[in-house]
Amino acid sequence: MPADLDPYVAMTQKVRLTFLFPWINIPFTQAAMNGHTISPSITTLIRENPTNNIKVARQLGVKFMPYDRWHKSRPKSGESACREHGKVPTREHGVGKRWQARWRNREGIQQTELFRTEAEARRHETKMRSGVDDGSYINPRAGEVRVGELALTWLKGHEHKNPRTYRRHRERVHLHIIPTAVGKMRVKDVNASSLLDWLHDRRRLLESSTLRLVFDDLRAVFDLAVDDSLIPKNPCLAKSVQDAKPKRGDGGRAELTLTWEDTEKIRAELPDRYKALVDCGRGLGLRQGEIFGLSPEDIDWAHPDGPMVHVQRQVVHDGSFLVYALPKGGNDEDPKDRWVELTDDVAIPLREHMEKYPPVEVTRPWGSKGGDPVAVQLIFYTREKTAIQSNWFNSYRWKPALAAAGLIKPLDPNTKGRRWEKSRDMMMHALRHLYASMMINGGVDVYTLADRLGHADPAFTLRKYVHRIVGAGSKIRIAVQSAYTRAA
Repeated sequence: MPADLDPYVAMTQKVRLTFLFPWINIPFTQAAMNGHTISPSITTLIRENPTNNIKVARQLGVKFMPYDRWHKSRPKSGESACREHGKVPTREHGVGKRWQARWRNREGIQQTELFRTEAEARRHETKMRSGVDDGSYINPRAGEVRVGELALTWLKGHEHKNPRTYRRHRERVHLHIIPTAVGKMRVKDVNASSLLDWLHDRRRLLESSTLRLVFDDLRAVFDLAVDDSLIPKNPCLAKSVQDAKPKRGDGGRAELTLTWEDTEKIRAELPDRYKALVDCGRGLGLRQGEIFGLSPEDIDWAHPDGPMVHVQRQVVHDGSFLVYALPKGGNDEDPKDRWVELTDDVAIPLREHMEKYPPVEVTRPWGSKGGDPVAVQLIFYTREKTAIQSNWFNSYRWKPALAAAGLIKPLDPNTKGRRWEKSRDMMMHALRHLYASMMINGGVDVYTLADRLGHADPAFTLRKYVHRIVGAGSKIRIAVQSAYTRAA
């Protein structure tokens, strides 16, 4: 026995290694070690690597030997060997895969998996043992659950959230994850290639912005798989998948899709009761639903800083049902309400509208179809004195105005499907982009602008909402001239 090896320590480590590697037996005597080098001694080695059993075993010269199912490891005297391998066969000889990798999980329970070759079994066994030691161990059988099944589990975690948000998650999962090839795969079998095929398939059906939302849901499902130790890493985060996924800026434009002159044409073509909607969009930067939910009670004409609009609700869809709700992203803890300056240029047409079409009280549920009824005096409403339904307004009021203004073309009326050419970038939301670009061009800092738009991240405001303004180049000339004048 080595001079620096305490007998008690030697016995202790023998027990430890025998427990971890039950298929080995290392007698701690100099003669039985047969040249195994212990440098440093076992005592020092264990002290320096208190949890890394794999490293200790390798230093001791232990080799990981998968179990041979087809042959006996301790044959009895006189037993005949097989012709193929020259070893004494077991009852399972020639049946199934020959080599069995064996290891113990973090709870000390033995795990096994079969392989065709010894090399494959040895690599897997080493990988599993190393994972147990460094804390990265994942049970290979844990990922047997189907992606679609796990997606349903993920959905349950969102039931308590905003019911409209939950419904959108549910629609995306049931339409674009569960019935697809990826949805039917086992979680552990999904790799970058299968996700690239899924993205290619979905791109034929979905626009970039919608596909990005579906991909985010799928990524969250795999995040759950990682959290549950079903897989070691999220395949959605693979570089090739990240390069191919729809980006937040996909489809964005450097130029405005609607100029001020375009909005004047649209305003002229809209029915009279809807003309002031344009002023609220381009002059206040409100979302469509926020304009539809605007009330005279939201306007503070006597505000110390001048007239202000309190944006505190919107009209949205809960399925096909209209409800009142907090502004986008709002909840009980943070309603996401905000104040926006009301200039005379917007106040005048807004007053004229309310004189001609006095606000009416419209009662809708709050938050969801089953929410408590809330009565609100609405500035904008239909001829039937109901809240404006966005899909109806877009199809039968806004798009005809775009066509009349020469901004889009009608399609063949005899063909089924859409009536107008695609005009996603020219819908009412484009008025909000125009407002943002004008504010930046007018010298408003991005932090103030983000606050008025209801954005938590000013970088998002710059990336998504600010566009080039015609004639803005003259400001560059003025700025350069001013710099030279001051220096002179």
